[in-house]
Amino acid sequence: MKWHLLLCMVVLAGLCSCEDYPTDPIDVEDWDSSLGEFPGVARASGTSFVVRNKAYICFGRSEWKSGFLKDLWEYDPDNDKWTRKTDFPGPARVKAIAGVIGTKAYIGMGSIGAIELSNQFCDFYEYDTQTDIWTKKADFPGEARNDLFCAVVDGALYTTLGFTGIQRSVQTWKYDPTTNVWTQMTDAPHEASNAAGFAIGNCFYEGSGFRGSNLNFFYCFRPDIQKWIRKANLPDARMLSNGLAINGKGYILLGRYWNGALNGGRLLSDIVEYDPASDSWTKRGNFPGGARQNAMAFSIGDKGYIVMGEDDAERKSDVWSFRP
Repeated sequence: MKWHLLLCMVVLAGLCSCEDYPTDPIDVEDWDSSLGEFPGVARASGTSFVVRNKAYICFGRSEWKSGFLKDLWEYDPDNDKWTRKTDFPGPARVKAIAGVIGTKAYIGMGSIGAIELSNQFCDFYEYDTQTDIWTKKADFPGEARNDLFCAVVDGALYTTLGFTGIQRSVQTWKYDPTTNVWTQMTDAPHEASNAAGFAIGNCFYEGSGFRGSNLNFFYCFRPDIQKWIRKANLPDARMLSNGLAINGKGYILLGRYWNGALNGGRLLSDIVEYDPASDSWTKRGNFPGGARQNAMAFSIGDKGYIVMGEDDAERKSDVWSFRP
């Protein structure tokens, strides 16, 4: 009898501890599915970046574990037009990082093939969007890796976490394009791969990902004081998600809840919004294009864009925009 009473108390305590997040779904009319499909090879695990009012897509894979790509495409949202640009000069890959400073993007790392140390990259390049020219830069000085998180704050690129093919990392690095120098910063307070996040103001925020299980941790890093600050947890644990920022708020969307090699879990279609002023989350409904993982997502002005990705059957070629 005492054991039954104790069990009931534990269950009730768990139920009472569940946080009730506000819900405010994005209006149906604020989704736009009329954009033309991507004209290149449908893909997942690519890399996106935005320079001024144009977006760029590079890398990815056309099959589940093969078909690695290194083509570069420019997207003009004003005319819904894609233009092929000069291919990345290094090897094809997936899960590379990209950060934009001025009119130039800084791109590198990632992996190809099986998850082994020898299949990870540490190379790093600058892409000038005005001249369509790639320039080799100083290699990433940490161990070669993929699945890093990357953000730009105050004219410098920061990257943290990631997976070397053997272990997950806590290292955080800063790249200064004016000196072409990498500097190691304060380690992240947790290790993870597949994290998602965004930069707002003088901070970058990262969370979710995988470390033996799905994560819902969420942290802010202040580069000016080299300090990691724990923030409110994501409403749900997840991995292989995307992050972007619009008008001072951050968004984490899509991905997968992983449930082991014998049970892949479930794909996710939800979107959650983070308000740094109140350190709080709001559920913003579901992406009408369907659950998926390893998509590319970015923001231009007051709109977010979701491009391609994959479900359990295929790589996608659709392009969507939304205004939250």
